[in-house]
Amino acid sequence: MSDSEVEEEVDYDALSVDELFQHGKSLFREKKYLESAEYLSRALEKKSGEDPSHYSLRDYYLWYADSLLTNEEQSSNIFESSVDEGHDEELPSAQTVLDAANKTQANQSDESLAFDLFQFANECYLNYFKELESKNMEPLPEDVLDASYCLVRIGDMFFSNHQFEESSKEYERAIKLREQYNLPLKHLASVYISLAQSQMFNGKQKLSLETFNKTGELLRRMLKEDLKDEEKKNLENTLEDVIIQAEDLKKLLAEPASAEGQNIKGSQSNAASLIPKTTGTLDERQLDANMVKSVVININVEDVPEKRRRIDLSKAYE
Repeated sequence: MSDSEVEEEVDYDALSVDELFQHGKSLFREKKYLESAEYLSRALEKKSGEDPSHYSLRDYYLWYADSLLTNEEQSSNIFESSVDEGHDEELPSAQTVLDAANKTQANQSDESLAFDLFQFANECYLNYFKELESKNMEPLPEDVLDASYCLVRIGDMFFSNHQFEESSKEYERAIKLREQYNLPLKHLASVYISLAQSQMFNGKQKLSLETFNKTGELLRRMLKEDLKDEEKKNLENTLEDVIIQAEDLKKLLAEPASAEGQNIKGSQSNAASLIPKTTGTLDERQLDANMVKSVVININVEDVPEKRRRIDLSKAYE
């Protein structure tokens, strides 16, 4: 059966919520994203019961969202439909999300549904954190990673739609959440790189330079830790690329147009093709620890091919 086909003749009703969920996750790891989404959507439907907004559904929303978005990322149609700008509107209700997921002829595309699911998953995680706080408990680091991962993925979707102001806000929210719960440095540097790129393509070169410099500081601190040779080499390569980008931005800011603040937003780039893939790529998280982690980031301001560099974080964040 091809990856584009949904498994046939499965008695989903005979499977428990946990069986549906675990099988959906297994299919995700096998890169059968469409089949995975089918199982995960049914698990979510069964699990939701009378309270589709309960924080116990946080992992279900997240996995379902990631299966939908990753499937779309494998196709040539990724992000052809627009994502609603900004967050002025209210968070979609859980029932709205579930209804959309259950429609055979959905009015919204899979990536738009994934966008809503990621928003709702993040909200469920934050509600879970509030519940823990009321009991004088702290969330586990992996839960904080998953909550912030939702924001990173939303940021990625905005980035791919060239909505750099919105993507920057989501990356900033992810960073703030990870810093709030004192996650290790290895979980911060990757998001700072995404933020710096988003700021750069939004025409905010000075702010982007500051963020790249901040990233460099984090990487230098990480290099002082006890690292394996391969980890150290990967971090050194990443730091080198960040330094090169910072130097390019300094030169750009020294030019008259930049000095006058006449920066052009990301029209010089095809941002959708440059997005750092975050499904098991930028930092370690529990969603799929078995996925290969690597990312190619175009860190050039001008569209000059020889400036394209590889930032490989595949080993640095294990």
